[in-house]
Amino acid sequence: MDEAKRRPGRPNLIDRGMIVDAALAIEDAGRALSMQAVADRLGVPRGTLYHHVADREEMAALVAVARLEEALDESWMPTPDADWQTWLTAFAHAMRAALVDHATPVDFVLLEGRSGRRQLAQVETVLTVLVRAGFSPEVSLRCLTLLVEVVQAHVRAVFVARASGPEQQRASLPAILASAGQEFPLLRAGIPDDPDPAEQFTFDLAVVLAGIAALSEQGAPGYGATPPLR
Repeated sequence: MDEAKRRPGRPNLIDRGMIVDAALAIEDAGRALSMQAVADRLGVPRGTLYHHVADREEMAALVAVARLEEALDESWMPTPDADWQTWLTAFAHAMRAALVDHATPVDFVLLEGRSGRRQLAQVETVLTVLVRAGFSPEVSLRCLTLLVEVVQAHVRAVFVARASGPEQQRASLPAILASAGQEFPLLRAGIPDDPDPAEQFTFDLAVVLAGIAALSEQGAPGYGATPPLR
């Protein structure tokens, strides 16, 4: 919630940034995150927090955004003269690494539809690269949305695999095929002996980039609608 939209009479003792910093410190100390714990750390009544965040879930979502922003810094960015394929590839791999290595499954759910200003600035930079390549702003955003959805689907699969127990493993495709005799020969031929999620992600990303490139080559609607930026 923007500080300019504070309710009348809102105590001006703390702000959202202070709440997030306190929540991060509590989690880093290995303590359970709660509204009371944050209030105690800030030295304010718990009710004061509700002037800035709706509840614990919103506070936890803000913490998840803050952790992702810290992990997804600008070090992934290519040189300014790199082409749009290089930028999208770097962005996708950086986002995947940040989510897989630093987010929890709960964080991943809480992050749905949420972005911090640092992330939005990075998105704006990638969109600028696409518009400079000749895509319209609308098509550029659609392309980037598709890319993010591919990343999120991959990260979701990684989290599911990490959480799978013996029952889920018995229901997996390789396990089913192992007990199916000689049925499904093409499935058997197509499944690698040691499936690598990263390899699948690389393939998915290559397909997305090829599709976006086809848009530009075929002069699809939205490509070329905006003169390339100089």
